[in-house]
Amino acid sequence: MTRNDERGYTLIELSVAMTVFVAFMAFAMPFLFGNLRQAVQTENRIDLQQNSRAAIRTLVRELRQARELLGSSNKPSGRNKISFTVDLNGDGTIASNEGVTYYVKQLKLYRGPEDEQGQPLAEDIATIEFTYWGSNLQLDTNNNGVVEEAELDQNGNITQWTVSELTNVTRVGVRLVANAQGEEQSYTETVWLRNKVV
Repeated sequence: MTRNDERGYTLIELSVAMTVFVAFMAFAMPFLFGNLRQAVQTENRIDLQQNSRAAIRTLVRELRQARELLGSSNKPSGRNKISFTVDLNGDGTIASNEGVTYYVKQLKLYRGPEDEQGQPLAEDIATIEFTYWGSNLQLDTNNNGVVEEAELDQNGNITQWTVSELTNVTRVGVRLVANAQGEEQSYTETVWLRNKVV
């Protein structure tokens, strides 16, 4: 009976192969983990963009349809909050439940019927800021053709607007800043109040 040639790896060959493999992995692992970390960051950035864009689109769409800007204690409009009426059901009239307030609290953008009564619309929102302009040139004190916030402001407090000040507002600037895991993005829109009752 003859034996077949049964050759295998020697211990030295196995040790050399393992050493080469470990050395290769020592160089490759930082590259692989770096790519993995970059992929996760890219995914987080995309999620943040989609979340923020959807939120500002909803806000801008509703604000563009606003009939009246509101300025009361439970439905405030100011630097960081805005309240308005909008024909949500499309019947041509504004019902008592068709008021909307947007505000940021604890890194979430809320939308609700009034201040502190909303549902989260978007997360990772650091701030939201509103700027108000008008078109009544009688209020244009510096004669530059633009009625700016300082000219609309009658009570010296642009962080909280009154109803009488808001009647002259025809355009609103919106600036939304999203921030998640060190990634910050800013979105700005200018909204003409097309349906506002003057």
